[in-house]
Amino acid sequence: MKRLLSFRCYARTGQCLRRNLGTVFLFLQPLRACTCFLRWLHEYYEPVHFELLNPYHDFVIGNYMSVGVFSSHEPAQPEVISQWALGLKKSLGQEQNRTAADLQFTTGHLETCLDTTSFWLIYTPPKGAKVAIRACYDPQGLYECTSENDGEHVLDFRLSGALGQFHVRLELLDTNAPFLRYTTSLRPANAFTVQSFPRDIYLLDRTYDPLKTEGVVHITQNGPTSGLAYVSCLKPKGPTVFYFQNLSALNDFFEQTQTEPSSVVGAKWPELGLSLPSSDKPLAKHQDVVISDAFVTLRTDVPKDDYQTADWFIDEFARVYRLLDKPATTYYDWPQAAAKTIRSLSRSSACHQRIKNRFYLNAYVGSSEKPPESMVQLCVLVPMLAYQAWKGRPSKLAEQLLQSVPSFYRDDLKTVVRWLPGQPFQKSELSEEEDHDKMDSWYLFHILMNLGRLALQGDETARDIFLKSLDFAIEAAHRFRYEWPVFYHVKTLEVLKSETKPGEKGEQDVPGVYTYVMMQAFELTNDARYLREAEQSAGKLIGSGFNLLYQTNITIMSAQALAKLWKTTGNRLYFDLSRLCIANTIAKMWAWDCSFGFGKNYNTFMGVSCLKDASYIAAYEEGESFATALDYLRIVGPDASPALSLMLAEYMKYLLNRGRHYYPYELPDDAVADQPKEGHIRRQLTIPLEDLRTGWEQAGQVGQEIYGSASAFVAAAYAYQRHEKMPLTVFIEYPVIESGFRDNQPGQGEYFVHLAGVPELSCRLRILPNYGSLPNVRVFTDTETPHEIPSKDQTQTYIDYEISGGMRYRIEWQSGRNKRSTTKS
Repeated sequence: MKRLLSFRCYARTGQCLRRNLGTVFLFLQPLRACTCFLRWLHEYYEPVHFELLNPYHDFVIGNYMSVGVFSSHEPAQPEVISQWALGLKKSLGQEQNRTAADLQFTTGHLETCLDTTSFWLIYTPPKGAKVAIRACYDPQGLYECTSENDGEHVLDFRLSGALGQFHVRLELLDTNAPFLRYTTSLRPANAFTVQSFPRDIYLLDRTYDPLKTEGVVHITQNGPTSGLAYVSCLKPKGPTVFYFQNLSALNDFFEQTQTEPSSVVGAKWPELGLSLPSSDKPLAKHQDVVISDAFVTLRTDVPKDDYQTADWFIDEFARVYRLLDKPATTYYDWPQAAAKTIRSLSRSSACHQRIKNRFYLNAYVGSSEKPPESMVQLCVLVPMLAYQAWKGRPSKLAEQLLQSVPSFYRDDLKTVVRWLPGQPFQKSELSEEEDHDKMDSWYLFHILMNLGRLALQGDETARDIFLKSLDFAIEAAHRFRYEWPVFYHVKTLEVLKSETKPGEKGEQDVPGVYTYVMMQAFELTNDARYLREAEQSAGKLIGSGFNLLYQTNITIMSAQALAKLWKTTGNRLYFDLSRLCIANTIAKMWAWDCSFGFGKNYNTFMGVSCLKDASYIAAYEEGESFATALDYLRIVGPDASPALSLMLAEYMKYLLNRGRHYYPYELPDDAVADQPKEGHIRRQLTIPLEDLRTGWEQAGQVGQEIYGSASAFVAAAYAYQRHEKMPLTVFIEYPVIESGFRDNQPGQGEYFVHLAGVPELSCRLRILPNYGSLPNVRVFTDTETPHEIPSKDQTQTYIDYEISGGMRYRIEWQSGRNKRSTTKS
């Protein structure tokens, strides 16, 4: 059936109406044609102001002064379904099979249903689709079910089946906006291997038929990310379902079966949820094991556009996150790690090489067969300079790296390049990126971004190279129409590889980092050309939805650039796009605690996958994401929602805790790969491994990542607050978005901080002496009625406090004459 869409389109220049395109009615099939039309429209009439009426909704989903288009999700229809969805109408639709559950909802009601193989919880909202939850499954049959109340909002169900005894615990966490948690455990009657289990949630129409529904899958688990699925039902309209499987609770299952939770949560309309992985290793007889611990939140409506979709996703993720059991954090001495990193980089011949009397870092320890790379030098240098400024002491290594930067500029191309010109590859087999004439799209702008940072700090050499390279970057942007391939030829701009995978697009977040570079250029020159380029490129992110992320650090840098663009132009669309970038990043978090296999020896909780389909977390991307997340929170300030602030604050808190595990000497020998893909591993060096993985895989399979070594500089400079007049250093796990210093008189002073996060969650504040013994310290909430925070732990070298997020604090000190101490801060 053809679908009618209405567009109201106007082309404007400034405030003047240039051409009235009127109202355009189109019959389009498929729905994607609207995107093609608007892209064509954008080529001739820009910027475009339009409203798009989605045929599956009864409201307008776009109304912005912007460049580009909004995404329109084409609903998934259950034309091809799995065996598990067939017959549900018959088994669930018969009234005599269902029983009202003894839980009171403000809206809607809950029923239970026991069929031959499954125990169901069925929620019926006042309008929209029903949600059927398969809380328990036994392929050979369930025989009986008993239930009892455990308080007003908790029901316990016990079931007998061929596999053994099941226990389902159902908790109603919110009666107003339905929020459920159901935990299923099994005590096997005999040891058995798990082979095939169905997913646990199905969307049904009012007649209990899943085949007559339509919906859209916004995002689901990819690899070992959080076990989530996020969907909206469009026919009938509503609900929007956020599903979260608490993978931490399933660690015993993964240990016994020697499986892992990679992509175990999925969604294919009309079913979603967890499907237990198959294994030849059995579950033990007569031993209770949790086989599901799921949270489900339901919104009765559906989001109106990509930005509300992103906001709801962040809100629901944060809502669930508050209730998760989280590992405790321990303090790690990041300034000491930073000092050790500089020694490792400077002294180990496996970390660097000299060419024409210039000093260059290798990309990986022991990997000198490739020419030096510009990105490697700059992504270590820029954070090192921040650390140097924080410490108040110059570094010879930083000066050496600065001197090498101009050698990456090519006069013939009039741009900075990736590989050191004139240096050959000393390898028999080259990977696809190892070519002087080949450029990876994100790579060029990462180089320029760091040159721009140096330029904004006053480095004239970096400024000159940066500005001279911009014409090349803009020419490439125009050639590709701001839609960037994976690889292109630096001389001809010929596309060498257009897609990340067949049928997928190129590097979709590169328009965001291009915007970042153009905003730097605008800040340096005040030339409106660069601001126009920034806006033009930002518009290409419209319509990306949850497919925006290619590389995590680039996506969160895009969020920062868009926030700056919003502050500069006043166009709130860019703030909306920035939150969409943040939602894409949060979707790649590992919000589960691996405690099986090698994972017993390290922590990956709240790590973030480095790429859209990566099976590991990486030091380089995480270090940059940490710094950028703080910058983003400082830019948006109070406009950051509590949920967004919570998720980024908790990410930074746990990276400060677990970042140590990237160092090979922090891991057992057998947990580290013997023969990495790049170079070799030297355990004694304070250089991080590129990759940490789930518990059954060794870390460091890619190599020991020199360009990820800046993480120690970032942690020291960003998480430790100090001032030359302060006798102490303040370490805080949560990001400090505002701070100030005041000295009242000699030996006395105050330090004020405003934290990100939310008051319901807390973090560590540690006071460390700069010299001598600790001064007398008191910590207060900086409120109208301040109260003193008691210390949680105190020694001769530090004082620890537990403080809440999202609040302001005042730190007072009073000290006498200090003696110099060897205590390291």
